[in-house]
Parts: sequence; C-alpha cells; structure tokens
Amino acid sequence: MSPTPLPTLDDVRRLVERQLGRRHVRPGDRIVEDLGAESLDVVNLVAAAEDDYGVEIGEEELADVHTVADLHACVVRHASEASTDSSTDSSAD
Repeated sequence: MSPTPLPTLDDVRRLVERQLGRRHVRPGDRIVEDLGAESLDVVNLVAAAEDDYGVEIGEEELADVHTVADLHACVVRHASEASTDSSTDSSAD
C-alpha cells in the first residue's frame, strides 16, 4: 500500500478558501485578522482539515496556527506522524 501524499500548501489554501468562502487566499494571510475568521470559523476550518487529511490537531496547537502557512505546517506535521505510525504498525504484522 503506497503512502498517502502529504497535502500541499495549495491544497490547504484551497481548503481555507472553501471553508471561509474567500477567494485569492495567500499562504501568509492571517486566518483571523486578514481573512475575518471568527473562533467558530477556525474550529470548523481545523475540523475540515482533520477530515480531509486524516489527522488530529489538538486544541493546544490552535494557539500556534495564525496563518494559512501555519495551518499547512500543522497538517503536514500530523500527516507525517500518522504516516510514520501506520508504516510502523504495518511492519509489525
């Protein structure tokens, strides 16, 4: 079974556009200040990222997610960990 490719920054940027109903979102855009997201929007955005990319992002990490690029880095970190965990699990079989 081949590993799932990690989401690109463009993938996460499109997710943010879709979730917030915005166009032309840039990696450096601040989710709250520049894109106008409220706290519930951020929670929904993170939940969508978790669903789309099969990751779990803890509430304590949300404080470090300010920009679209921050969200991408967080998703990739968790996707990489999940990929490493699943390959370790499958090698134990």
